[in-house]
Amino acid sequence: MTCLMFAIFVILPLSTKAAETGFIPTINIVTTVGNAVGLPTEVQQADNAYKLTKVKVQWNTIDPAIFNEVGEHIIFGTTENAHKPVKGAIHVFSNAKPVNIAAIGDSITYGLNVENVFYNAYPKQLNNRLGTNYNVTNYGNSGKTLLENGDDPYIRTTQYTQSLASNPNVVIIQLGTNDSKSFNFAKIDQYVGDYVKLINKYKALATKPVVYVSLPPVVFNTAYMINQANMDKILPKIVEAAEKANVDVSIIDNQTATVGAKDFVPDGVHPNGKGAAILANNVYHAITGEQPELSGKVAANAYSTSYGAINAVPTTADKTPFLSNISTQNWVSYKNVNFDKSFGSLQMSTAVLYDATTVEVKLDSPTGTTIGTKVLKQTGNVNTWALNTISTTNVKGTHDVYFIFSRPFSFPNFELLNLGSIDFSYDAAKPTEIMSAQDLEAALASGLTNLKLMNNVTFTKNLQLSDDTKLNLNGYTMNTSNYYLSKNDAAGKRIQFDIFGGKVAGNNAYGSIYSATSEYNNYGMNINAKDITFNGTLFIRNNVLGAVVTFDGHNVIKSTTGSNVYVRNMTIKAGSYYYGSTEGGGSSNESGSTVITMGMGNTDKNFIVEPQAKVELYPGSKGPWYGQNAIYGFSKISIADGASFTASGAQPMLRTEYTAKNARVEVAPNAVFNVRTTEAAEGFSYSFGIDYVFDHIAYLNLESPNKTNFMYAFYNSSISISGGKISVWNAANSTQTWDSVNVFRLNNILSGKNMGTLTTSSAELKNTFGSLANYVRITNQN
Repeated sequence: MTCLMFAIFVILPLSTKAAETGFIPTINIVTTVGNAVGLPTEVQQADNAYKLTKVKVQWNTIDPAIFNEVGEHIIFGTTENAHKPVKGAIHVFSNAKPVNIAAIGDSITYGLNVENVFYNAYPKQLNNRLGTNYNVTNYGNSGKTLLENGDDPYIRTTQYTQSLASNPNVVIIQLGTNDSKSFNFAKIDQYVGDYVKLINKYKALATKPVVYVSLPPVVFNTAYMINQANMDKILPKIVEAAEKANVDVSIIDNQTATVGAKDFVPDGVHPNGKGAAILANNVYHAITGEQPELSGKVAANAYSTSYGAINAVPTTADKTPFLSNISTQNWVSYKNVNFDKSFGSLQMSTAVLYDATTVEVKLDSPTGTTIGTKVLKQTGNVNTWALNTISTTNVKGTHDVYFIFSRPFSFPNFELLNLGSIDFSYDAAKPTEIMSAQDLEAALASGLTNLKLMNNVTFTKNLQLSDDTKLNLNGYTMNTSNYYLSKNDAAGKRIQFDIFGGKVAGNNAYGSIYSATSEYNNYGMNINAKDITFNGTLFIRNNVLGAVVTFDGHNVIKSTTGSNVYVRNMTIKAGSYYYGSTEGGGSSNESGSTVITMGMGNTDKNFIVEPQAKVELYPGSKGPWYGQNAIYGFSKISIADGASFTASGAQPMLRTEYTAKNARVEVAPNAVFNVRTTEAAEGFSYSFGIDYVFDHIAYLNLESPNKTNFMYAFYNSSISISGGKISVWNAANSTQTWDSVNVFRLNNILSGKNMGTLTTSSAELKNTFGSLANYVRITNQN
C-alpha cells in the first residue's frame, strides 16, 4: 500500500527579525469593474538587509463604489506591531477588453521541464485561474539573465522587445536564477541598478503598467551551474531594487511558496507542470488580493493552495476552470470556509478514472482533523463528470479545508481525477446549483433531478435526462451550441421535464431539447417550458406519440432557420403568452419557415390554447412558397374562452396534410382569432381538409389579400360562424356587413373558388353573399 506522505507549505520568512525602519513595498491588487477584492491581512516588510518577514496590517475602510470606477484607487493602512504606514493600490480595469498581462522571465517562466508547455507553463495556468477577463502572455526565454552584462541578457531578446510593444497593463518579472551562475554572479554588484532600469523601462510605457517583481523559486539541487547559495544573496537585491526603483512595485515571494515543492522540480531547478501550478497560484493570490470567505457552491479555482493539481480549462466552448492531473496523495485547500452555513454535507464534482479513489476532508492542514471520507464515483475518464455527496461531522465557524486524494497501489504522478466545483453548503432539499456544463453533466449522471443554474452554461456534449427533472435557468442562458439536452429512452418511461426562468440558445438542427421521432408511449418527454426566451435554430424537437409540450408564463421563441418547435402536441397554458417567429430558410417543413411543426403523420396532433392565453406567430419569408406557415400538420387547434390567437405572414398560416380525417379549428366564445396572409396564392390556409368552428368569438379576422384563393382545400372543408355580425371585404376594399347573424356555415369548400353550400339564419346574407373568390377577408368587426 502507498505510504501516506504530505508536503506541507510553511511560510518561512527570509529573515527572523524585521527592522523598525524596514521597507514595506506597495500592495498592488488588480481587478475588473464589478468584481470587488480585498487587500491582504499580512504584508511583507524588509529589514535593513532587505530580507523579508510578514507583518499584520490594518487597512482603512474601502469604499465599495471604487469597484465600479476604472482607475487606480489608493488605500492606506498601518502595521499592527509598529504602526508603520502601508500603501495599497487597487487597480480597476474595464471589462471592455481583457487585462493585458506580460510574464517576463527565463526558462522557469517559459516552462522548461513542463509537460505540454503551451498548456501548463505558469503564465498559462495563471490565465486559467484569472479567467477570460485577462490575457496573460508568456515572454519567457530560457537561460536569460537580469544582468545587462550577463552571459545572455534578457533585454537583448525578441521577447523583451515584444513585451514592451504589447502595451501591458500588468508586468510580472521573474529573473535572477541564471544570474546565480558563477560567471554571472561575479558581476552581481550591477544587479540592483540593472533591475531598477528594467522596472522603470516598463513603468515608462504609455499604459503605466502595474509592476510586480518575483523572488524566483527554490533551487533544490545545483544544476546548469545554478545554485541556491548564490540565489540566497540575490533575493535581497531584488527587494532592494523594488525600493530603489522609487515606483509602486510589489513583490511576489515565489521562493517561500516553493519550499515544499521538491517533488515537482525534477532537475532541481525547473518546476514541472505541477510545480508551475504552485507558481501560478502564488502569483494569482498576490495580484488578486485576500481570499474571500467561502460558502455555498464555488468553482474549483476558488482554492487557496494545492499540492499536485494543475490549473486547466476545457478546450471546448465551456471555459469553466477545473483542476487536473490530481494523483495519489495530492491535495487542494480552500481558505475561510464558513461552516455555519453547512447542512452536514458537501458536494464535489469530479471526473474519476479508476475505482477505489478516495477523498479525505480535513480541517486546517493536510494532517488535521478528518471530518469526512468518500470513495468517489468512477466515471471512467477525465472528461465525464459526476457529483459526490460527502457527509461531514458537525463543524462550526470558519476553517481552512483540505481535500486529500488517494488510491491504493497507485504511483505518484499517475493521474487519478479532475476536480470541478464544490458546494460547501449542500442541501439535498434544495435544487442542486449548476455553475457549468461540467456541473450539469455531473448532476444528471448522478441522478439529481432538481437543478438550478448559477451561471451561463455552454454545452460541450449532448446530455441526457433519465428521470423527471426540473431545471431552473434562474435568469441565465443555457447555450446548447451544436449539442442538445435529450432523454435516455433506456429509462423505459416517458419523463416530465420542466425548464423555466431564463434563456436558451443553440444552433443544433436537432433542437436544444431533443427526442427522436417515435410511436412508442414510453419514449420522449412531456415538457413544460415557462418564462423562456429562445434564440437559435430549433428550441424543442419532441415529435413522439402522445407526448405534450406546454408553455406557461411569458415565452418569446425566435428561430433563425427552423421551426420554434417540432412536436406532436402543444398546449399554451391558461393566462400565458407565447410569441413565436422564424426567419425561415431551408426546403423542408421542419427546417423551413414554419413556426410550429407537428409533422405529417395521421395521429392526433393537438394545438391547444387555454383560457386567457395569448399566442402570436410570425413565420419568416425565406422558406418554400406554401411552407411559410404559422402551424403545420395539426389535427386540431382549440382556442379557449377569452384566449387570443394571432398569425401573420406571407404564405398560408395554417397548413395540414395526410390527416386521417379533416383537421378541426375550434374557437370558443370571447376568444380572438386573427389570421392574415399577405401573398399566398393558396389563401390563409392550405390543407387536405379543415373545418373551422367560430362560436360567438370576440374578434374574428380571416384575411387573404391575394384573390386567387381565400383558402385552399383538397377535401371538402367548412367555415362555421355563430353570433352577431358578419363583414366581408373584396379586393377593391368594398365592404358588406350583415347583423344579427346567428348561423353562418359554408360547407364543401374546396379550392376557395367554390363557395360551397351556405347555411345561414339571415335570408339577406344568403341572397347576397357571393363566391369566396370575391372576397379577401371575413370578419365580425366593422
